[in-house]
Amino acid sequence: MTFELVYRSSKGNKNYWTTKHHFTRKESDHYQWETIQRMNTEFPQLKFNYPTLFANKKIERFYYLDLESKNLRKLVPNKPKSSSVNVSNEDYQSPLKSKDRKYYAIAIDIDNERHYFNTNKGIFIKEFGEQVRRWKELDKAIATANAIRSNKKVLAQYPELKPLANYVVNLKTGVVVWPDNVSLVKENDADQITIDNPVIMLMKLEQLQGQLTQHFSDNNKFPVNDRRDSIKLAQINFEKFNAQKTFEALSYLVTVMSQKQLIDKLLKSYDKGLLQDYLHTIELANLESFDADSFAKHLQLMRQDRRQVKNLALILDVLARNIDLKEILKQLLQEPSLKNQYHYRHKETGKLLLRFLNSNSEEPLPEDGRGGEV
Repeated sequence: MTFELVYRSSKGNKNYWTTKHHFTRKESDHYQWETIQRMNTEFPQLKFNYPTLFANKKIERFYYLDLESKNLRKLVPNKPKSSSVNVSNEDYQSPLKSKDRKYYAIAIDIDNERHYFNTNKGIFIKEFGEQVRRWKELDKAIATANAIRSNKKVLAQYPELKPLANYVVNLKTGVVVWPDNVSLVKENDADQITIDNPVIMLMKLEQLQGQLTQHFSDNNKFPVNDRRDSIKLAQINFEKFNAQKTFEALSYLVTVMSQKQLIDKLLKSYDKGLLQDYLHTIELANLESFDADSFAKHLQLMRQDRRQVKNLALILDVLARNIDLKEILKQLLQEPSLKNQYHYRHKETGKLLLRFLNSNSEEPLPEDGRGGEV
Protein backbone atom coordinates (compact mmCIF):
# COMPACT_ATOMS: atom_id res chain seq x y z
CA MET A 1 0.00 0.00 0.00
CA THR A 2 1.06 3.59 -0.65
CA PHE A 3 0.16 6.77 1.20
CA GLU A 4 0.52 10.53 0.63
CA LEU A 5 0.56 13.43 3.08
CA VAL A 6 -2.29 15.92 2.56
CA TYR A 7 -3.06 19.26 4.21
CA ARG A 8 -6.63 20.55 3.84
CA SER A 9 -7.04 24.31 4.12
CA SER A 10 -10.03 25.97 5.78
CA LYS A 11 -11.58 26.26 2.30
CA GLY A 12 -11.15 22.53 1.67
CA ASN A 13 -8.27 22.79 -0.80
CA LYS A 14 -5.92 19.80 -0.78
CA ASN A 15 -2.18 20.48 -0.57
CA TYR A 16 0.14 17.52 -1.12
CA TRP A 17 3.70 17.10 0.21
CA THR A 18 6.02 16.70 -2.78
CA THR A 19 9.26 14.92 -3.58
CA LYS A 20 10.86 18.39 -3.76
CA HIS A 21 9.88 19.19 -0.15
CA HIS A 22 7.08 21.70 -0.44
CA PHE A 23 3.27 21.68 -0.68
CA THR A 24 1.42 21.71 -4.00
CA ARG A 25 -2.09 21.40 -5.37
CA LYS A 26 -0.84 19.75 -8.54
CA GLU A 27 -1.48 16.07 -9.15
CA SER A 28 2.16 15.13 -9.72
CA ASP A 29 5.45 14.67 -7.82
CA HIS A 30 3.74 13.69 -4.56
CA TYR A 31 5.98 12.16 -1.90
CA GLN A 32 4.78 8.64 -0.99
CA TRP A 33 5.19 6.44 2.06
CA GLU A 34 4.90 2.66 2.12
CA THR A 35 3.32 2.53 5.58
CA ILE A 36 1.26 4.78 7.85
CA GLN A 37 3.63 4.05 10.71
CA ARG A 38 6.58 5.42 8.81
CA MET A 39 4.68 8.57 7.84
CA ASN A 40 3.68 9.15 11.48
CA THR A 41 7.30 8.68 12.55
CA GLU A 42 8.79 11.01 9.93
CA PHE A 43 6.17 13.77 10.23
CA PRO A 44 7.76 15.47 13.33
CA GLN A 45 11.11 15.49 11.56
CA LEU A 46 9.54 17.17 8.51
CA LYS A 47 8.20 19.91 10.76
CA PHE A 48 11.64 20.33 12.29
CA ASN A 49 13.46 20.42 8.93
CA TYR A 50 11.01 22.80 7.23
CA PRO A 51 9.67 25.05 10.02
CA THR A 52 8.57 27.87 7.72
CA LEU A 53 6.40 25.58 5.57
CA PHE A 54 4.67 24.04 8.62
CA ALA A 55 4.57 27.08 10.92
CA ASN A 56 1.02 28.25 10.19
CA LYS A 57 -0.53 24.85 9.49
CA LYS A 58 -2.81 23.29 12.11
CA ILE A 59 -2.09 19.67 13.02
CA GLU A 60 -5.78 18.71 12.87
CA ARG A 61 -5.89 19.58 9.17
CA PHE A 62 -3.28 16.98 8.17
CA TYR A 63 -4.49 13.75 6.56
CA TYR A 64 -3.04 10.75 4.81
CA LEU A 65 -4.40 9.60 1.46
CA ASP A 66 -4.68 5.87 0.84
CA LEU A 67 -3.94 5.63 -2.89
CA GLU A 68 -5.57 2.22 -3.13
CA SER A 69 -8.92 3.13 -1.58
CA LYS A 70 -8.68 6.92 -2.29
CA ASN A 71 -9.81 7.55 1.31
CA LEU A 72 -8.61 10.50 3.38
CA ARG A 73 -7.98 9.80 7.06
CA LYS A 74 -6.73 11.93 9.94
CA LEU A 75 -2.99 11.84 10.52
CA VAL A 76 -1.89 10.85 14.03
CA PRO A 77 1.85 11.63 14.09
CA ASN A 78 4.20 10.38 16.77
CA LYS A 79 4.66 13.06 19.40
CA PRO A 80 8.20 14.33 20.04
CA LYS A 81 9.54 14.34 23.56
CA SER A 82 7.95 17.21 25.37
CA SER A 83 9.98 20.04 26.83
CA SER A 84 10.03 20.40 30.58
CA VAL A 85 9.53 24.17 30.29
CA ASN A 86 6.56 23.96 27.94
CA VAL A 87 3.76 26.13 29.26
CA SER A 88 0.86 25.16 27.00
CA ASN A 89 -1.69 25.45 29.82
CA GLU A 90 -5.14 26.94 29.61
CA ASP A 91 -4.21 29.84 31.92
CA TYR A 92 -1.61 31.22 29.49
CA GLN A 93 -2.35 34.77 28.35
CA SER A 94 -0.59 35.90 25.20
CA PRO A 95 1.20 39.28 25.46
CA LEU A 96 0.72 39.83 21.72
CA LYS A 97 -1.81 42.08 20.08
CA SER A 98 -4.48 40.31 18.04
CA LYS A 99 -3.00 41.23 14.64
CA ASP A 100 0.65 40.72 15.59
CA ARG A 101 2.17 37.96 13.42
CA LYS A 102 5.61 37.92 15.02
CA TYR A 103 4.89 34.93 17.25
CA TYR A 104 8.36 33.63 18.08
CA ALA A 105 10.85 34.72 20.74
CA ILE A 106 13.94 33.22 22.39
CA ALA A 107 13.79 32.64 26.13
CA ILE A 108 15.45 31.02 29.14
CA ASP A 109 14.16 30.20 32.60
CA ILE A 110 15.84 31.99 35.52
CA ASP A 111 14.51 31.22 39.01
CA ASN A 112 11.54 29.48 37.38
CA GLU A 113 10.56 32.68 35.51
CA ARG A 114 10.77 33.18 31.77
CA HIS A 115 13.21 35.78 30.48
CA TYR A 116 13.22 36.94 26.85
CA PHE A 117 16.18 37.73 24.61
CA ASN A 118 17.05 41.28 23.58
CA THR A 119 19.34 41.19 20.52
CA ASN A 120 20.35 44.86 20.79
CA LYS A 121 21.97 44.37 24.21
CA GLY A 122 22.62 40.63 23.97
CA ILE A 123 20.84 39.90 27.27
CA PHE A 124 17.69 38.17 28.54
CA ILE A 125 15.09 40.44 30.18
CA LYS A 126 12.17 39.52 32.39
CA GLU A 127 9.59 42.10 31.37
CA PHE A 128 7.94 41.56 27.98
CA GLY A 129 7.85 44.68 25.84
CA GLU A 130 9.17 46.38 22.72
CA GLN A 131 12.74 45.48 23.68
CA VAL A 132 12.04 41.76 23.25
CA ARG A 133 13.18 40.56 19.84
CA ARG A 134 10.47 38.60 17.99
CA TRP A 135 10.38 36.78 14.65
CA LYS A 136 7.69 36.03 12.12
CA GLU A 137 9.68 33.12 10.64
CA LEU A 138 10.38 30.22 12.98
CA ASP A 139 13.51 29.11 11.12
CA LYS A 140 15.16 32.52 11.68
CA ALA A 141 14.36 32.41 15.39
CA ILE A 142 15.85 28.89 15.60
CA ALA A 143 19.00 30.00 13.76
CA THR A 144 19.52 32.85 16.26
CA ALA A 145 18.82 30.56 19.23
CA ASN A 146 21.40 28.08 17.93
CA ALA A 147 23.95 30.88 17.55
CA ILE A 148 23.35 32.01 21.16
CA ARG A 149 24.25 28.51 22.40
CA SER A 150 27.81 29.00 21.15
CA ASN A 151 28.12 32.73 21.85
CA LYS A 152 30.67 33.04 24.66
CA LYS A 153 29.85 36.71 25.26
CA VAL A 154 26.19 35.96 25.96
CA LEU A 155 26.87 32.77 27.96
CA ALA A 156 29.43 34.57 30.14
CA GLN A 157 26.63 36.75 31.54
CA TYR A 158 24.76 33.67 32.78
CA PRO A 159 27.38 31.31 34.23
CA GLU A 160 24.74 29.45 36.27
CA LEU A 161 22.93 28.34 33.07
CA LYS A 162 23.86 25.51 30.74
CA PRO A 163 24.80 26.09 27.07
CA LEU A 164 21.55 24.44 25.89
CA ALA A 165 19.21 26.29 28.28
CA ASN A 166 17.61 28.63 25.74
CA TYR A 167 14.57 27.76 23.65
CA VAL A 168 12.12 29.25 21.14
CA VAL A 169 8.59 29.90 22.35
CA ASN A 170 5.39 30.65 20.46
CA LEU A 171 4.14 33.78 22.23
CA LYS A 172 0.62 33.27 20.94
CA THR A 173 0.20 29.87 22.62
CA GLY A 174 3.00 29.83 25.18
CA VAL A 175 4.26 26.54 23.73
CA VAL A 176 7.97 25.81 23.32
CA VAL A 177 8.44 25.00 19.64
CA TRP A 178 12.19 24.41 19.62
CA PRO A 179 13.95 22.23 20.40
CA ASP A 180 11.00 19.87 19.90
CA ASN A 181 12.85 16.57 19.68
CA VAL A 182 15.03 16.67 22.79
CA SER A 183 14.54 17.61 26.43
CA LEU A 184 15.83 21.03 27.40
CA VAL A 185 18.65 21.44 29.88
CA LYS A 186 17.36 22.97 33.09
CA GLU A 187 19.42 25.28 35.26
CA ASN A 188 18.89 23.06 38.31
CA ASP A 189 20.49 19.98 36.68
CA ALA A 190 23.07 18.44 38.97
CA ASP A 191 25.80 17.89 36.39
CA GLN A 192 27.55 20.76 34.67
CA ILE A 193 27.18 20.21 30.93
CA THR A 194 29.98 21.43 28.69
CA ILE A 195 30.62 21.05 25.00
CA ASP A 196 32.70 17.95 25.73
CA ASN A 197 29.85 16.18 27.51
CA PRO A 198 28.69 13.05 25.63
CA VAL A 199 25.05 13.96 26.34
CA ILE A 200 25.31 16.95 24.04
CA MET A 201 27.11 14.93 21.39
CA LEU A 202 24.39 12.27 21.42
CA MET A 203 21.69 14.94 21.17
CA LYS A 204 23.48 16.49 18.21
CA LEU A 205 23.93 13.04 16.64
CA GLU A 206 20.20 12.32 16.93
CA GLN A 207 19.41 15.62 15.25
CA LEU A 208 21.99 14.98 12.53
CA GLN A 209 20.69 11.47 11.85
CA GLY A 210 17.24 12.81 11.08
CA GLN A 211 18.67 15.54 8.90
CA LEU A 212 20.92 13.21 6.91
CA THR A 213 18.19 10.59 6.48
CA GLN A 214 16.30 13.21 4.52
CA HIS A 215 19.47 14.44 2.80
CA PHE A 216 20.51 10.99 1.49
CA SER A 217 16.98 10.09 0.38
CA ASP A 218 16.45 9.44 -3.34
CA ASN A 219 13.69 12.02 -3.20
CA ASN A 220 16.12 14.69 -2.06
CA LYS A 221 18.39 14.75 -5.13
CA PHE A 222 16.70 17.66 -6.88
CA PRO A 223 17.12 21.32 -5.91
CA VAL A 224 14.10 23.10 -4.46
CA ASN A 225 13.03 26.48 -5.79
CA ASP A 226 10.79 27.67 -2.94
CA ARG A 227 12.74 30.57 -1.44
CA ARG A 228 10.52 33.50 -0.53
CA ASP A 229 13.54 35.66 0.27
CA SER A 230 15.18 35.18 -3.12
CA ILE A 231 18.47 37.03 -3.52
CA LYS A 232 18.39 40.21 -5.56
CA LEU A 233 21.14 40.61 -8.12
CA ALA A 234 22.81 44.00 -7.91
CA GLN A 235 22.54 46.07 -11.08
CA ILE A 236 26.03 47.16 -12.18
CA ASN A 237 26.89 49.22 -15.24
CA PHE A 238 29.77 47.13 -16.61
CA GLU A 239 30.34 49.66 -19.39
CA LYS A 240 31.31 52.12 -16.68
CA PHE A 241 32.67 49.77 -14.01
CA ASN A 242 34.74 46.80 -15.16
CA ALA A 243 38.01 45.02 -14.41
CA GLN A 244 39.91 46.52 -17.34
CA LYS A 245 39.05 50.11 -16.44
CA THR A 246 39.80 49.39 -12.79
CA PHE A 247 43.25 48.13 -13.76
CA GLU A 248 43.76 51.21 -15.95
CA ALA A 249 43.00 53.37 -12.92
CA LEU A 250 45.44 51.33 -10.83
CA SER A 251 48.08 51.67 -13.55
CA TYR A 252 47.64 55.43 -13.57
CA LEU A 253 47.90 55.54 -9.78
CA VAL A 254 51.10 53.46 -9.77
CA THR A 255 52.60 55.65 -12.50
CA VAL A 256 51.80 58.86 -10.61
CA MET A 257 53.12 57.39 -7.34
CA SER A 258 56.40 56.59 -9.11
CA GLN A 259 56.82 60.36 -9.55
CA LYS A 260 56.27 61.15 -5.85
CA GLN A 261 59.92 61.86 -5.06
CA LEU A 262 60.21 64.26 -8.01
CA ILE A 263 56.97 66.02 -7.02
CA ASP A 264 58.13 66.39 -3.39
CA LYS A 265 61.44 67.78 -4.66
CA LEU A 266 59.65 70.23 -6.96
CA LEU A 267 57.47 71.51 -4.11
CA LYS A 268 60.59 72.03 -2.00
CA SER A 269 62.16 73.99 -4.89
CA TYR A 270 59.15 76.31 -5.02
CA ASP A 271 59.22 76.90 -1.23
CA LYS A 272 62.97 77.06 -0.65
CA GLY A 273 64.20 78.39 -4.03
CA LEU A 274 61.82 80.35 -6.19
CA LEU A 275 60.05 82.05 -3.28
CA GLN A 276 63.39 83.25 -1.90
CA ASP A 277 64.31 84.63 -5.34
CA TYR A 278 61.17 86.75 -5.40
CA LEU A 279 61.61 87.88 -1.76
CA HIS A 280 65.22 88.90 -2.29
CA THR A 281 64.25 90.80 -5.43
CA ILE A 282 61.79 92.88 -3.40
CA GLU A 283 64.42 93.37 -0.68
CA LEU A 284 67.02 94.75 -3.10
CA ALA A 285 64.75 96.60 -5.52
CA ASN A 286 64.72 100.38 -6.13
CA LEU A 287 61.01 100.92 -5.82
CA GLU A 288 61.08 104.13 -7.87
CA SER A 289 62.15 102.20 -10.97
CA PHE A 290 60.58 98.82 -9.99
CA ASP A 291 57.97 97.30 -12.35
CA ALA A 292 55.57 96.24 -9.62
CA ASP A 293 52.73 95.18 -11.94
CA SER A 294 54.87 92.71 -13.90
CA PHE A 295 56.46 91.45 -10.70
CA ALA A 296 53.06 90.77 -9.08
CA LYS A 297 51.77 89.03 -12.22
CA HIS A 298 54.75 86.64 -12.37
CA LEU A 299 54.61 86.02 -8.62
CA GLN A 300 50.93 85.07 -8.95
CA LEU A 301 51.67 82.65 -11.82
CA MET A 302 54.50 81.09 -9.81
CA ARG A 303 52.27 80.59 -6.77
CA GLN A 304 49.47 79.10 -8.91
CA ASP A 305 51.91 76.57 -10.35
CA ARG A 306 53.08 75.79 -6.84
CA ARG A 307 49.47 75.22 -5.72
CA GLN A 308 49.02 72.51 -8.37
CA VAL A 309 52.20 70.79 -7.21
CA LYS A 310 51.22 71.04 -3.54
CA ASN A 311 47.72 69.60 -4.12
CA LEU A 312 49.17 66.61 -5.94
CA ALA A 313 51.89 66.17 -3.31
CA LEU A 314 49.32 66.14 -0.47
CA ILE A 315 47.17 63.48 -2.14
CA LEU A 316 50.16 61.28 -2.97
CA ASP A 317 51.42 61.61 0.59
CA VAL A 318 48.10 60.33 2.01
CA LEU A 319 48.00 57.46 -0.51
CA ALA A 320 51.58 56.49 0.28
CA ARG A 321 50.77 56.24 4.00
CA ASN A 322 47.63 54.15 3.51
CA ILE A 323 48.05 52.05 0.36
CA ASP A 324 50.72 49.38 -0.09
CA LEU A 325 51.02 49.44 -3.87
CA LYS A 326 53.92 47.00 -3.84
CA GLU A 327 51.79 44.40 -2.06
CA ILE A 328 48.86 45.01 -4.43
CA LEU A 329 51.06 44.47 -7.49
CA LYS A 330 52.64 41.41 -5.90
CA GLN A 331 49.29 39.74 -5.18
CA LEU A 332 47.87 40.56 -8.60
CA LEU A 333 50.92 39.00 -10.25
CA GLN A 334 50.45 35.86 -8.14
CA GLU A 335 46.69 35.54 -8.77
CA PRO A 336 46.27 32.45 -11.02
CA SER A 337 42.82 33.55 -12.23
CA LEU A 338 44.42 36.58 -13.89
CA LYS A 339 46.67 34.49 -16.12
CA ASN A 340 45.87 34.79 -19.81
CA GLN A 341 44.79 31.14 -20.22
CA TYR A 342 43.17 28.41 -18.13
CA HIS A 343 45.09 25.12 -17.89
CA TYR A 344 43.14 21.92 -17.27
CA ARG A 345 44.22 20.17 -14.09
CA HIS A 346 43.42 16.64 -15.32
CA LYS A 347 44.81 15.76 -18.72
CA GLU A 348 42.23 13.15 -19.80
CA THR A 349 39.30 15.28 -18.63
CA GLY A 350 40.83 18.27 -20.40
CA LYS A 351 41.08 16.26 -23.61
CA LEU A 352 37.38 15.40 -23.35
CA LEU A 353 36.30 18.97 -22.58
CA LEU A 354 38.31 20.32 -25.52
CA ARG A 355 36.30 17.95 -27.71
CA PHE A 356 33.14 19.70 -26.50
CA LEU A 357 34.63 23.05 -27.52
CA ASN A 358 35.51 21.68 -30.96
CA SER A 359 32.33 19.86 -31.99
CA ASN A 360 33.61 19.39 -35.56
CA SER A 361 36.26 16.94 -34.42
CA GLU A 362 35.78 13.43 -35.81
CA GLU A 363 37.26 11.74 -32.71
CA PRO A 364 34.45 9.79 -30.94
CA LEU A 365 33.42 10.71 -27.40
CA PRO A 366 33.51 8.14 -24.55
CA GLU A 367 30.16 6.36 -24.18
CA ASP A 368 29.75 7.35 -20.52
CA GLY A 369 30.66 10.98 -21.25
CA ARG A 370 33.45 10.94 -18.63
CA GLY A 371 37.12 11.71 -18.76
CA GLY A 372 39.95 9.26 -18.31
CA GLU A 373 41.17 7.54 -15.15
CA VAL A 374 42.00 9.79 -12.22
